[in-house]
Amino acid sequence: MLKIRLRRPVKYRIAFLILMVTVYFIGFNIVPEQLTQTSDQLFLAVVSALYFVLLPLLYWYWVIKIGKQKSWKILVILSLSSLMARLSYPPQIAEYFEFIAWLRFPIIAVLLIIELYLMVSIIKGLWQARKASDDPRLAIIAQYAATVAQDQSNAVKQLRALNTEGASNTDLPKNQMPDDKKLTLGLILATEPASWYYAIPYFSRRHPVSITPLKLLSGQPWHALVIIMCLIAASTLSYMLLDDVSHIAAVFVSGLILYSVVFIAANYRISRYYSLYQKEGKLMINNGIWGFMSIDLTQINELKLGMFTTHMQPQQVGGASEILTIGRGDTANVQLIFKQSQTYYGGMGQLPESFSVVNLIVDDPQVFADALGQIHELRKAY
Repeated sequence: MLKIRLRRPVKYRIAFLILMVTVYFIGFNIVPEQLTQTSDQLFLAVVSALYFVLLPLLYWYWVIKIGKQKSWKILVILSLSSLMARLSYPPQIAEYFEFIAWLRFPIIAVLLIIELYLMVSIIKGLWQARKASDDPRLAIIAQYAATVAQDQSNAVKQLRALNTEGASNTDLPKNQMPDDKKLTLGLILATEPASWYYAIPYFSRRHPVSITPLKLLSGQPWHALVIIMCLIAASTLSYMLLDDVSHIAAVFVSGLILYSVVFIAANYRISRYYSLYQKEGKLMINNGIWGFMSIDLTQINELKLGMFTTHMQPQQVGGASEILTIGRGDTANVQLIFKQSQTYYGGMGQLPESFSVVNLIVDDPQVFADALGQIHELRKAY
């Protein structure tokens, strides 16, 4: 039986999504078409409290606070609740949310811009993937690391100058501090060429092979085939359902769903052939296209082989607050303990999290340990 291990922020996001769908379903079914009785007003008040009090509060805590997201994202749930109110409330109340209807014009404009952007990005992604010698995301990580190092060096120099003049540490300009927004944006843009790079075997022909593959469900051919068939069916169905409403929306949504085939192909080939490899002193752990880690081999404090259960208490492993497990199975067979916390770029780089311990489920743990040992000896020799 497959047990899916979800980290705390992911669990809360899923819980909120389920609750949100439930609340909106209740709202559409219990709010009356006309306010003729006291009970109708009561139902409306209850639904309004769910829409504009409960959901925003839980979104703030479950998604923004626990998930460490930006505070402005609270506008997402407020806007969505306003749209649901416009569609589900009685006409005399829904008219107060008429401003939402005006959003269809900027939305159409945004859809057209996104569609144009997709056409450009496909061409650009193909061209960049053709010239790439490695995962394009690694270039972004390396560029960001160099930028941070330079920024920190400049910050130290300016701090020393300010201290010489008698200024306090708080006088350091904010633009001298490292900014991870550049990395987030860079990973968004790099995912496009990375997906083409991995999806087309010719582009990734010189890519280092896995030391030993991770056991991932996405690395199974039948799994990729099923997902692709589902995407084709979903694309066709969405076009049929939306064409009568808006031809532009139908083409955009169905095309976007169908375009996901490229990501699924890349996800399959990464999981099957490139899930665990090393290059230039870095250990790459690829959880498909959706998440990855780039670890300097010198940051690996200890490598353990054995049976590591997914419910192991964090205190049992170096006091780590949370342990990341990658692979399919009930128990991990490799454990990596780092000298410093390492970043796992989940959600295609948009949900970074830091971990000091990572459990892996690999095909042959001894081959992995021997390979890292040989690499370590070679680095010591030079």
